[in-house]
Amino acid sequence: MELQATLQQFQSPHVRDLVWAILSPGLMKTPDHNQHFPDRFYQQAFAGILPHLIELDRHPAPLEAHLEHTTNHRLGPYFERLWLYWLRHNPRYRSLAHNVQIQAEGKTFGEFDLIVLDQQTDEIEHWELAIKFYLGIPPLNNETHWFGPHQKDRLDLKYHHLIEKQLRLSRHSLAKDYCQSRGWNISRSRLLCKGRLFYPSHGEPAHPSNIERHHLRGQWMTEAEFRHQFSRQESVGFHWLNKDEWMVLRSRAPSNLQQILERFNQQRYPHPVQLLVNHWQETPVRLFVVPENWLDRALATLAR
Repeated sequence: MELQATLQQFQSPHVRDLVWAILSPGLMKTPDHNQHFPDRFYQQAFAGILPHLIELDRHPAPLEAHLEHTTNHRLGPYFERLWLYWLRHNPRYRSLAHNVQIQAEGKTFGEFDLIVLDQQTDEIEHWELAIKFYLGIPPLNNETHWFGPHQKDRLDLKYHHLIEKQLRLSRHSLAKDYCQSRGWNISRSRLLCKGRLFYPSHGEPAHPSNIERHHLRGQWMTEAEFRHQFSRQESVGFHWLNKDEWMVLRSRAPSNLQQILERFNQQRYPHPVQLLVNHWQETPVRLFVVPENWLDRALATLAR
């Protein structure tokens, strides 16, 4: 099912975000294939709730109320909240608890994102959720060479934290005691990870072995490269994306090149910016434009 065409069938911004969260392809995969969800799971998850989504698009108040019921509006918690809504409206799975912190003597040892009952098998599972966006520098098959836009995060560090700590939390004695006290016997832990990789605008694309083959893709370039690339392409349209549009664009008119360049010039502290670029390639392109020193700073973190 083509994601973009499906998204265009819905009008409510929050419903479109929910559709993206459900139907977009996975990003990271686990060494044990039983610990991550195949794309057919997402397709079935979407199909199972489609009648509700159609009605929700006409009357989105229940979803909007659900999303407002949180004090944390960062993208990660928002993504989790979307999946929690799906869990409350799908026919097979039921959320038993979410954001369960395992603590002892004032110290937190970990947190279960979701504790889920599979009503078909009567098994209880731990679901770990993540939404990530990484920019790669060659060699692109090296997992250490993929950085978060602001370089506070790196694919290899996040991946090994998820695999070696988060997905093993249910084995920790404190977590076992907590779960047993509530009558939960967790049968397995699963990673539900979405997002996008941004490739250099020049060069052959490659990706690490822990990335799903059919993941979402974008490109990145420096601001100087951006100015050079688009200086003579007058028909191209741009959307300067807010963080809440990294999943799905909110409907509004595009900007022209001059308007985008003016926004770059107004930045007091240059930082990576994600754009949606139309009429440049065959399909719209998600493009990160980064400061000139972004690459050097990324490489410097590897040398530490």
